[in-house]
Amino acid sequence: MPKSEADRPSLTRRIHEAYRALPAGERRAADIVLAMPGELAVWSASELADRAAVSNATISRFVRRLGYRSFEEARREARTMRAAGSPLYLAERAGADGPSDALTETLATETALLQATLAQLDGDMLDRIAMRLARARRVRFAGFRNSHVAADFGRRALAQMRPDVEMLNAPGQTLAEGIAGVSAEDAVIIVGLRRRPAGFGRFVRAVAATGADIVLLADPGIREAPAEVRWTLVCPVETQQTLDSYVGAIAVLRLVALATMGRLGPAARDHLERIESIHDALDELDG
Repeated sequence: MPKSEADRPSLTRRIHEAYRALPAGERRAADIVLAMPGELAVWSASELADRAAVSNATISRFVRRLGYRSFEEARREARTMRAAGSPLYLAERAGADGPSDALTETLATETALLQATLAQLDGDMLDRIAMRLARARRVRFAGFRNSHVAADFGRRALAQMRPDVEMLNAPGQTLAEGIAGVSAEDAVIIVGLRRRPAGFGRFVRAVAATGADIVLLADPGIREAPAEVRWTLVCPVETQQTLDSYVGAIAVLRLVALATMGRLGPAARDHLERIESIHDALDELDG
């Protein structure tokens, strides 16, 4: 199926597709752009070269390898992107000089992560994802380690709106058994927040080989896997505290479920009503 204008490879997707083959200098430039994609809109080629400790010629080769005619063409595309990062970096600086109270620090950190996540969320992409989830024969979620918790939250939220929403990597079965049940008529949401297991890339490629449309929800440190999927949603998770925060990821998964509900229309309400009537018949929920 030919890709629409909106589905043409973005700057970040091009980098992920080329990343494995990049020479060391170009890979350093790629890492800098992936960490702060919106900043490319204001940097010159020389500024990016200085940050990556490479020559201007290396930057020229880098952008041409991505399929752009010039650095300026890549920069023009960056101007259309919503960049995350700045709210998070401001919060980090404030945390270093501000009060040490744990509650205050946590509130500032969680707020900054949520702002950084939602600032870069593409509303049009969210709507296309919701449309695909509404029309899919089946929807499967997958995630490992702490990402499994977020994936299961997403599954539970979406299962309120439509039938046949399950975990792909369910307890008690192998990954192969879960992937074997996926087809091109399905949609899969993979949550891949750091720290991902060593075989994560192989897992994503195996799911992509089924032909299903994949939504990848990952932190900014993800590499290569976005080249295998149709849509990538980026959620910062890193904080100055000991534990990562998943407030942004949970918010995005909730928005995905709500947007899908909108696309399903009356069918979502009918499904909710069936669930509630069975709850009442079983008398299984307090209140």
